Amino acid sequence: MTLTEKFLQCCKRSFQKTAIVDEKGAISYGELLKIASDLSAIFKKLGASTSGGPQSRVGMCLPNSREFVASYFALLFNGITPVIINPLLSSTQIAYVVKDASVDAVITTGFFKDLFGGLVKECVYLDQISLPSTAPSQSPPAPYLGREGDVAVIFYTSGTSANPKGVVLTHKNILGNLEGSLHPFDFSDKDIFLGILPLFHAFAFTVTLAMPLLFGARVVYISRFSGPKVLEHIEKDKITFLLAVPSMYRAILRAAQTSTHDLSSLRLAVTGGEPVPMDLLNAFQKVFPVPLLEGYGLTEASPIVSVNTPQSYKYGTSGRPLPNVEISIVDENNHALPPGKEGEIWVRGPSVMKGYLNLPELTRQTITPEGWLKTGDIGRLDEEGFLKITGRKKEIIIIGGENVAPAEIEDIISHHPGVFEVAVVGVPDKLRGEVPKAYVVCRSDTPLSEEKLREYCHQHLPHYKVPRYFEFRKELPHGPTGKILKRAL
Repeated sequence: MTLTEKFLQCCKRSFQKTAIVDEKGAISYGELLKIASDLSAIFKKLGASTSGGPQSRVGMCLPNSREFVASYFALLFNGITPVIINPLLSSTQIAYVVKDASVDAVITTGFFKDLFGGLVKECVYLDQISLPSTAPSQSPPAPYLGREGDVAVIFYTSGTSANPKGVVLTHKNILGNLEGSLHPFDFSDKDIFLGILPLFHAFAFTVTLAMPLLFGARVVYISRFSGPKVLEHIEKDKITFLLAVPSMYRAILRAAQTSTHDLSSLRLAVTGGEPVPMDLLNAFQKVFPVPLLEGYGLTEASPIVSVNTPQSYKYGTSGRPLPNVEISIVDENNHALPPGKEGEIWVRGPSVMKGYLNLPELTRQTITPEGWLKTGDIGRLDEEGFLKITGRKKEIIIIGGENVAPAEIEDIISHHPGVFEVAVVGVPDKLRGEVPKAYVVCRSDTPLSEEKLREYCHQHLPHYKVPRYFEFRKELPHGPTGKILKRAL
């Protein structure tokens, strides 16, 4: 099967059912299919390759909306590979993505016009297109269905270098990730998803586009995030499934503590993308009718690797691996480690990417001949198979020869009642090589001095892990998906 086939089957089966609710209102699966079919005819001139040869690529730069979904499937209908472009990349990085992916055309809106001027031969501005308003037809189009090994999407993900890397995901990769996710959460076509993470992020794409729209559920898209707006939609649209990063949940929680919205419809709340402090998990449980379920994943794994579920849950971990995913903890000599031992997390399963675009050597370094994906993340498995993330290889701070995970220090500092948000990075030190530096955002109603916070750290951390420097800020830099930008710090 391919995403295209699954989508067409779902539209036929759920023709009259509501598929998407966005700022323009609600549309049914039949209406969504018609928009995708109409756009497919328009996009055909962008260079389809339906003969099974190398697929052409077209960029997509759109907000969360029906247009994003319809454009994505319209490209697939023509055998074109969608390249999802993050509009918050720098102009230099966007130019790199366009060149690296050999993108000659971009589907976008007038709002992003300045991003692509002179970079591509053609821009299709969806807000300037008038689609036919005739009633949807029961007759499906005759699209290119593709094969499971065809490329379904390319995401560009930031790394340690200046230029992002193109992660190539196939239909098999994404469908494999969905298959592994359906059973643990008991998803059904009665679920109503809230799409607040931007769809140019793999986590959002898989969970709030592919999952609901390939299985007949409903998704409500918000193009601009705010805590109060999320609570309004949970009550108004009877949201059952909420997905966000921890930074977003803090804002949602802050709004919920002073609101009277009915949140009883919520069945699942899942988070990931960055370490989840225990204070956030505890505070969430006091206000919301469900626990906040922490998971772990990365774009290269389509992206979900492990997740806590209502039936299988352990605080402070990222849950057990999906049923069709294997995790191995490996030492520096590539030997598997027993439970309780810390090492690099390796992942294997149908959701592991095809590779990095135009980077064959890096692909070989990242995926072993046996199919193991070297994630670069550090963690350990306990005796029950729950995964604990303790840091990232490249984020590890080496203090006098001792490896220290910033996540450990961040977790301690975040427990202080006067701290709203914290990020720890390593900075050069002539004596010890590196020492920790903490960037701290205080709660406005709780004044906090460096002296008090340092004393608190000494009570809970070994002396060498106590940050040498503290810098207090009004806010920390966040990326488009809410992650704290450690590289900027």
